[in-house]
Amino acid sequence: MPAAVAAAIAPYDRNSDIEPYQGEWDHWHLGGPGKEFTVLPGHEHDPRLIREPLTSRGEVRDWVPSLCDGGPRELLDFAAMRLHAATEAERRWRERDDFAAASLKFDLPAFYRMEAKQAVPTEHLLTLDGVWTDGSVPSRPGYGNEYLSFANAYLDSLAPDILVIRLRIHC
Repeated sequence: MPAAVAAAIAPYDRNSDIEPYQGEWDHWHLGGPGKEFTVLPGHEHDPRLIREPLTSRGEVRDWVPSLCDGGPRELLDFAAMRLHAATEAERRWRERDDFAAASLKFDLPAFYRMEAKQAVPTEHLLTLDGVWTDGSVPSRPGYGNEYLSFANAYLDSLAPDILVIRLRIHC
């Protein structure tokens, strides 16, 4: 699988001389501690799940069955990831100093929705048709403030058998 990933992202390698130049990364690693996907309950031991055994620094990763670096879309529980993000945002807000929290004019429901919106996609998305998008290029999908909405809708719409993989890239 690493060879397939390398081939898919090769057009965006900053070190390549592929024309036209579209450099987005200079090295990558499968997975990223703290950015794992939640596995759909009942599928924690499915052999199609991807769990990179080492960090990018070569340290052994301790895995819990409910998390993975990727797998078929049908095994990834995006709804649970979004709910967890919103719940954690609410917990963090409640732990704040009451005075500070009361003095802020803040739209808490919007804050919780934004946290949920950021739970599944990362800053960059490579689509099945080879388009790299991150919200910064007007000619690419999900430009500007629409990136998270685009990325979530795109990921949610993938066929059940499509592999979704989390990469850690350096740019």
